[in-house]
Amino acid sequence: MKKIAILLSGVILSQAVTMDELFEGLKQQYITKIDNINAKKAIISEQKVKSNYYPKIDLFGSYTHYNSPTGLKPIDPIETAKLTKNDDALPFSQNIEKIGIKLSIPIFMKELSSLSQKAKFLAKNAKLKKRLNFYENEAVIVAQNASLEYLNNLLIALNKTKESLMITRKELEIAVNSGRKAGISIDKIDEKLNSLDISINNINIKKESLIANIENLTGIELKNSVSMIQISDIKKDEIFALKPLKEVLNASNMDYQASKEKRYYPKVAFNMMWSENYTSDTINNKNDNEGYGYYQIALTMPLFDKSNDMDIQLKKIKLLKDKLKFQKTKHSLTIEAKKLQKELEYLDLSKKLSLKNIENRKKLLKYAKIAFEEGRMTEEDYLIYEDKLLQARANYYEVIAQHWQNLAKLAVIYGNNLKGIIK
Repeated sequence: MKKIAILLSGVILSQAVTMDELFEGLKQQYITKIDNINAKKAIISEQKVKSNYYPKIDLFGSYTHYNSPTGLKPIDPIETAKLTKNDDALPFSQNIEKIGIKLSIPIFMKELSSLSQKAKFLAKNAKLKKRLNFYENEAVIVAQNASLEYLNNLLIALNKTKESLMITRKELEIAVNSGRKAGISIDKIDEKLNSLDISINNINIKKESLIANIENLTGIELKNSVSMIQISDIKKDEIFALKPLKEVLNASNMDYQASKEKRYYPKVAFNMMWSENYTSDTINNKNDNEGYGYYQIALTMPLFDKSNDMDIQLKKIKLLKDKLKFQKTKHSLTIEAKKLQKELEYLDLSKKLSLKNIENRKKLLKYAKIAFEEGRMTEEDYLIYEDKLLQARANYYEVIAQHWQNLAKLAVIYGNNLKGIIK
């Protein structure tokens, strides 16, 4: 009873984890958190471009020593005449301290609009890429779990073959002891059993690799594969996997437009400065201070800058390259989606045919065992029937694994969250 209880508890533990828990675990892992950070970074980059519309305000202060007396501020001829008439000293000094404020406000910068659009498209790309990466990682979990389930079922099939061979071995042992069979008959069975043990051991190694991969993605260590049930069909509205690339293409177009606008459009800005200039070392040996400032409307028009012309050419080449990449990916994904859909239809038929094949080979093995026991079939031919049944079972489990893997890939292409499709 104690052994049965332990076995039952092991089954319960292996079934405790669900696909929903694996998908939720994915959200908490580093790979998803990095995508979240990248999406936030793209949003901040968009805000950074928009910040160029805001005024820039700076406080400044300085202490300057000149090698000859210098004016605290520029003085026009009228003010010079007034100071001279009143016998006032002009504010000159070798040591001048300044404290003030600067203000600059962009009024017209044509490329800012295009750069803002570029940043907006890149932010959308980061959000879409984050979703796509999450769907791709979900698909990896499903594919790895399907492979794990395939290996588990293959182990079951190998153990069934092993059990069948052990029964045959016991019967052969009786026949050998009674002199009806040669001892080499048991050796052949033992060789086959050893081969099966090697296969079982290799499968266990592969299982550990799959379990580690799933744990790396979800943070959950599995003891066995998680059961999967399809609860809904894939929605095939549009190819979602193209959306991030579309935003990259839009961003490249805006980047190209911005480079042309920077080259051919003027810039207009409002600038202002005010400073208080101090000195305690005037030519009259007295403290003095003067306020000085200006405001201006500044216009700059690019006339010739070879580097800007080269930049336009480079941005144009990048735009053409992104267009070709988008078209190529669209073509590839359209063909891949059609292929996967057709394969799923064939796989459904393959499952039915494989099950039928298993039943037929079970019957053939049963007849082969009888023929072998009666001496109408060689041991080598009998073992071929054992292999054929094992292969039939392996083919069936492989078809099931391929079904889940194709379904997961198709879900990624159309942007379906597998949590709503597989339970």
